[in-house]
Amino acid sequence: MPPTPLIVLRSVATVVLSALIGQAGWAAAFLGGDDGYRRYHQVGAWATLAVCVAAAVVYLAMRRSAGTVNVVLAVSVAAAASVQYALGEAGATSVHIFLGVLLVMLGTALTSWTYRHQLPADAA
Repeated sequence: MPPTPLIVLRSVATVVLSALIGQAGWAAAFLGGDDGYRRYHQVGAWATLAVCVAAAVVYLAMRRSAGTVNVVLAVSVAAAASVQYALGEAGATSVHIFLGVLLVMLGTALTSWTYRHQLPADAA
């Protein structure tokens, strides 16, 4: 069983990636022609932004256990999600979709790095 800090960080990363993929799914549903899913995507945007910001706070609070790369990735995901939200509100659809793809990739990197991460000797 991994140490508790790794369980927390891995759980947080998994929730972040799940929210990001869910948002992509809602977007794909309404871009595919069913405008009824747009509202789910709009509501999901608030939830996803909250999850990403909360994750950044957790990674910052656990920075000794998380390591520099993971902290930078978590803060980058939160920043990109904030920009993504603003782009969606502004109606900048093309840039919003492009950044959305990059945001999911960034969330995947956060998850991947977190799952491969080992605790430093002094944080274990």
